[in-house]
Formats: sequence, structure tokens, C-alpha cells
Amino acid sequence: MKGLTDKRILITGSTRGIGHAAARRFIAEGATVLIHGRQALAVQAAVADLSLAEGPAVTGFSGDLADRQACDRLIESCGDIDVLVNCAGVFETATVEASGEDLWHRVMEVNVTAPWRLARGLLPGLRRKRGVIVNVSSDAGLLGYSQNAVYCASKGALIGLTRALAVELSGDVRVLCVCPGPVDTDMMRSAVASEPDPEAARRSWASGPLLERVASPDEIAGAIVYAASSDCSFATGNLIVVDGGTTAGKRV
Repeated sequence: MKGLTDKRILITGSTRGIGHAAARRFIAEGATVLIHGRQALAVQAAVADLSLAEGPAVTGFSGDLADRQACDRLIESCGDIDVLVNCAGVFETATVEASGEDLWHRVMEVNVTAPWRLARGLLPGLRRKRGVIVNVSSDAGLLGYSQNAVYCASKGALIGLTRALAVELSGDVRVLCVCPGPVDTDMMRSAVASEPDPEAARRSWASGPLLERVASPDEIAGAIVYAASSDCSFATGNLIVVDGGTTAGKRV
């Protein structure tokens, strides 16, 4: 990918899963990566793991993005960056009746409010550097899923935020949104394990995409790195859907 060497890139939720895979890819492109995770020990482990690769130094920050003060501390600690990747997210399955206000606020704080606060707080540096914001949404922002009303609402809101920011910041900052389908991450495995029949749940996740499998984190990371690179320099406000065909339609 072009244009990533020596860029400073903050990736939230990068101690595991898609964010961690994206961090590894950015490092391979010569970028300096700022790792973020909720737990300090997980951040330390991720920094140690990524520092084994050849390339620029990796810096880590911890903080719960549901805590607005922690979000503000992250902004202050990072300073000017070239690319913001809002990858941190929470996923909790619950029926509408079982979805209390605590669940709603927790999911919205991490999945929508934190990306908005980070984009707003880091905007001066992003403007100076003519940077890029990459938001990681989901096919759940484009489709409705049973027992996932709160999650779907949060990911749909992130798509709307992406488009509005792209319009407002045009000429200064590019803003794009990557929408994965089902991905083999800790988050997905936890959701599968919590089901009464985990094996049936695993088959169900894999049967949704037209490609009849779930993605690896690295497959989504490739789209994130592309969106941030100068190879994608004429795109802003776009959705890059990497879902194995879940939003294309259904076989009949």
C-alpha cells in the first residue's frame, strides 16, 4: 500500500481480533502504531507481541471507551496522528424485551460516542496532516438481526456518522467505513459459546455469507489498511463492505 510509511496511526480495540491484525499490517507498511485496549495487561501483551516484528516502535494506551474521561485521556496522550481507526466495539445479544437502558448506553458509548469523541478531539492534528478516519462498522449496520436491535442501531449510527463527517471534513480529512460480516474473533467465539447449542450457532454464522464461511481478522484488516492508504486517495464517505456476500441477497 502507498503512503503509510512513518504515519502515526491510532487503532482502538487493537489488543486482539481485527484491530490487532490491522496493527500488524500497518507496521509491515512502515507505520508507527498506537495500540489501545480496555485492559492494561492486554495492551502490554499486544505491544510485546507486535514489537517482535521489524519496524517502528509500538506504543500502547489503555482505557475503557465507555468512560468519557478515559476517552479524553487517550486523546491527550496520543497527540497528532495521521490516521484514526475506530475499531473498538462491544457486541451483546439480547431480545428487545431484555435490552435495558444500561445495555443501550454501554453499547452506544463504545460503538458510537467514542468514535465521535475521538474524531472530534483528534481533529486538529488530522486536519493539519490531511489525515484519514476509518470507522469499523458491520453488516449489522446495513441489515437487521434478531436479538441484536441495540448492536444494529449502534453500527447503523456509525455509518451515518461516517458519511456526515466525510461531507463536513471534505478537503481536509478523508472518512471511510469498513463493514465486516462474520469474523472469527474472540467476540464471535464468545457469542457462539453462550448459545445453548454452540455447534449449531457456529454453523449458522458460517451459513450467512454467500461464501459459506466466516472471515479471518486479517481479511478485514486488509480493507482497513487500504482505506487508510493513498491507494484509496479518491474515496471518502464510502462503505467498504467485506461481508462474504451477506448484504448482496439470499439464495432462493
